[in-house]
Amino acid sequence: MPRRASSGGMDGQTGAIGNLTEWLTGRNMMIFGAGAVLMLAASRLAPPFAGRAIGTMRAMSGTDPFEALAQDHQKVLALFGRIEQTDNSAVIRRNAMLLQLKRMLTAHALAEEDIVYPMLHDDAQRRDQAKKLYSDHAAVKVKLFELEHKAKDDPTWIDDLRALHRMIAEHAHEEEQSEFPKLRAALDESQCTNLLGEVSREKSMLL
Repeated sequence: MPRRASSGGMDGQTGAIGNLTEWLTGRNMMIFGAGAVLMLAASRLAPPFAGRAIGTMRAMSGTDPFEALAQDHQKVLALFGRIEQTDNSAVIRRNAMLLQLKRMLTAHALAEEDIVYPMLHDDAQRRDQAKKLYSDHAAVKVKLFELEHKAKDDPTWIDDLRALHRMIAEHAHEEEQSEFPKLRAALDESQCTNLLGEVSREKSMLL
């Protein structure tokens, strides 16, 4: 006649299975957590690498890095024009368009401050001019902060926006007509190709 398993033995088996299940569950959670971290890191790293690759391909196809920066200027100035067409009641629209403007300016400024201006300072020997352009960016950031925190239905808000528009238009004109040509003349073809890749990488971090 077969012997019945003691309750103590059954409890031991149950406990062992439970411990194994907990261990597997914990292991799976660790694997899942590690995978999530890797995916997050990849999502952060992929845009800059992709941006640099796209920039390099554009440069190889004949795209000029300074022309690309000038196109950024035109897009920003065009957005200013659209915002200036709104009236004081368009509070939500002004907020959304100002956020878009800030994002475009921030990405463009990051590329110039981290890549273009240091090259202008060192390669083109335009030290004072580079410092002046950095200073212009600082003034723009202050004006953007003021516009963000001012009521969008304030009658003076649009005047402040127009003042920033003029400031950026003058800054862009100085870059395109004076500083970019001098930096272009100081770089060889390989450096220009690398410059577009670096600029695209920096912008892709924010756009």
